[in-house]
Parts: sequence; structure tokens; C-alpha cells
Amino acid sequence: MKLKILGSQGALPKRGMYSTSQILNIKNKYILIDCPEGIQFQLKNFKIKFSKIDFILISHAHGDHYFGLIGLISTYSLLRRKNKLKLFCPRVVSEIINAQIKISSMFLSYELEIIELNSEKSETIYESNDFSIFTIPLRHSIYSNGFLFQEKNNKRKLNLDLAQKLNINKVYYNKLTQGENVFNENGEEIDYREVTSKGLKNKSYAFCSDTRYFPNIIKKISKVDLLYHESTFLEKDKEKAKLTWHSTAKDAAKIARDAKVDKLIIGHFSSRYENLDLFVNEVKQIFQNVELAFDGKDIDI
Repeated sequence: MKLKILGSQGALPKRGMYSTSQILNIKNKYILIDCPEGIQFQLKNFKIKFSKIDFILISHAHGDHYFGLIGLISTYSLLRRKNKLKLFCPRVVSEIINAQIKISSMFLSYELEIIELNSEKSETIYESNDFSIFTIPLRHSIYSNGFLFQEKNNKRKLNLDLAQKLNINKVYYNKLTQGENVFNENGEEIDYREVTSKGLKNKSYAFCSDTRYFPNIIKKISKVDLLYHESTFLEKDKEKAKLTWHSTAKDAAKIARDAKVDKLIIGHFSSRYENLDLFVNEVKQIFQNVELAFDGKDIDI
């Protein structure tokens, strides 16, 4: 699982920096998380092929999280996209996008499947043999979700030398790594556990978008490998955070600590702050394993 930070700022991005957006690569599926203005520039800046994106997830209907969406949808038709695109978004964003497509008589060269999100409870919104996506209901000024991504069924590691010694045809190697017994060239059944060992640990990532401090999410994100949590304000501005339904760095730290996550990354910084190291210093008073999100940052989960 690999994460690319496309944008790290709040609603008022700084020169050369963009509002919050990320690309998650999970089992070679590319997921765009939030879609602000300038998203196409960032995709080009970081050499991410538009066609690679399989899913777009929109956390909520504030402009800095979806204003780039209709432009990207249009560009896909100009590029003659053929593959289906899945869009998960709040119902109001779906209504806006459908209205924009209708009013502009936009022709789409591909199937756009819009999955509306409206539940106040966590729900599974996508599931395959490789991974699952769940919503994380947040506490913002409007309906807002975070998203939890969980890998599953990571393949076992094959002992190639032993497999060859046991005279197993290589066409069965994949079955062995998937935990299935096979027969060798002598007709003998080979237990997959004999020639394989446990593979990589299934990883998990939680993206928590705009929200006030909301401890209700702790159980849902417990022990994730990486947590992204918005940290718009420093603690000295906690009253502004409450007024605007956002979090402070200290709020994010408390969530990370209490959820026992492995690592925390913070972002969505207010443009009022010049020294972002102050955010890290504030978090480390409570939770040590923290990094700043910044445009272009790569993270292996």
C-alpha cells in the first residue's frame, strides 16, 4: 500500500501548494481521495497517469474537497477514457455533478458510476478479494466522512527451492501462495503449509478529513498502520477550531494515541501558519510517530 500526498493545505492554499488530496495505491488499484481545484495540475506534476485512477472518494461537499471534480470528469472524456470510473461522494455532491453534466450537455466516453453516501453510521462501500473500504462518519459543519482502507488475503511466501525439490509444476505456484494444496508430478498431494510461509501483513490506512475532535472514531480506526488526521489549527487557536468545526494538532495526537495507531500524518493546515514544525512539536507532546503531509510526499504503508 502506497500513499502520495497531492495537496496538504486547507481551504486557502499557499502559492505553489494545493488543498488536501491524496492518491492511494492498494493492490495496484489507484484511489483518488478528495479532488480540489488544481488536481489535474498535481497529477501531471507528479507524473500520475489520469487513466490509472479507478476510484474517486469525496469526503464532503466543501469546495476545497471537490471543486476539481467536474473538470477531471470532463477531461476523461477528452482523453477518450473507456474504463468505468467509480465515484463515492455525499448525495449533494452527486446532485451537483449530475446537474453540471446535464446543463453543459457533457458527453462521457466512459461509464461514471456514482455511489451516494448518506449514512450517519460506518458502512462498507467497496469490497473485493484484495481490499475493503469503509466510511468513517466524522463531526463537521456538514455531512462528512473519512475512509478506512484494509488489505486482505495477502499471498503467502513460496519456498521456491523446496517446491522444485518436491517436483511441483510451476503452474501451481500461485495456488500454493493462495493457501491451496496441490499435487506434484508424482501425483502426491502437497500441503501448501509445507512449501510456503506467512506473507506480508495486511495493511490498513485511515483518512480522517475535516472534523472536530471526535473520539467516537477511535474504535473504528484502532491500530491502523497509518492515520491521516486533519490538523487545521494549533492549540493556541483551539477556539477557532471549534468555531469552524476543525481539529488542532493536539486533537489529532489524542486520537492517534488513544486509537494506538502505528503512525500519524497531519495536514489541511491553515494558511495563517508559516512554521509547520510547530504542528509536529505540538503532536509530539502526546504522540511521537508523526510526520507532516506536504505536496509530493510519498509514504509506504
